[in-house]
Amino acid sequence: MLSMRQIKDRSEEDTFLALDIGGTNVTCGLVSRVGEVLSTDIFPTRDGRTPDALISLIINRLKVLWATADQTHRPSALAIGAPGWIKPLEGIVVTAPNIEGWVDVPITKIMSQALELPARLENDANLYALGEWLAGAGKGSDNEITLTLGTGVGAGLILGGQLWNGSFTSAAEIGHIPLGPAHTAPCGCGRLGCLETMASARGMARLAREWLEAGRKTKFRGSPTELNTEVMTKLAERGDPMSLDVFQRAGTALGQVLAGVFNLLSLERAVLGGGASGAFKYIRKAIVEYLSVHLVTAKIDEIQIVKGTLGINAPLVGAAALLNAGGF
Repeated sequence: MLSMRQIKDRSEEDTFLALDIGGTNVTCGLVSRVGEVLSTDIFPTRDGRTPDALISLIINRLKVLWATADQTHRPSALAIGAPGWIKPLEGIVVTAPNIEGWVDVPITKIMSQALELPARLENDANLYALGEWLAGAGKGSDNEITLTLGTGVGAGLILGGQLWNGSFTSAAEIGHIPLGPAHTAPCGCGRLGCLETMASARGMARLAREWLEAGRKTKFRGSPTELNTEVMTKLAERGDPMSLDVFQRAGTALGQVLAGVFNLLSLERAVLGGGASGAFKYIRKAIVEYLSVHLVTAKIDEIQIVKGTLGINAPLVGAAALLNAGGF
């Protein structure tokens, strides 16, 4: 993987198109070779009702971004970040649990032909991890995991200063690690009790609705359909028992899984990003409480649990790093 210094040594006039397909939103971007985000376009994933419709919409939006680019700084390649199980070398999204209908979609071929650009596919959480590692909260770390708490729970691993994909190019699917027999909520992947049923933004909203259905005390006065992590974070600041309980339970679930990951890989840092990271200080407290008891490869004060700093730009910065490393 190229460092930022190596990237800057190359032409800074080149640009790339970057795409981050999430379970909730799609982010398109035009980025410089050094990872500067020049322009972005964000729209709801549900605007494309089928894989074909969504890809057509994305292509049109990318063409608009391309048209706004300086004529002397034309994009030379496209990086595609997609959720779920993918095959990067084949350019196929095998399945995306949180986006209906995405099964064996040859997205790289479709988009490369439509835009007449070379393209590369990578897991969306991996792009996020690359961005945070190169220019965000993960900078300076050799061994770390970055988690994205959004519609699902994604993760990207940096081991020995390199993005780690594993033998089947699908490593770090942390969101689908089972929490144990006491957890039976259905997951978007079709299984029961996965981490993301508790720790994703969607999972936390589910826990809050269950609290309301049980008639327990809360400061929330709206409709259950209005519950999201942003609302709950504001409530938590006011001492709302529902929101504090949800974030405690989500953080404990994350701590349970991260304890295994840290103990297995002896990591030095975990970066938390994604839409639910606004509740970071509450979630982090529960993670640290769990790790303090179950961490055996290091002392709790020797590791870091930090909040991502790049937000929606993280996968776009990561896209530039990915394409640079690929020699585009």
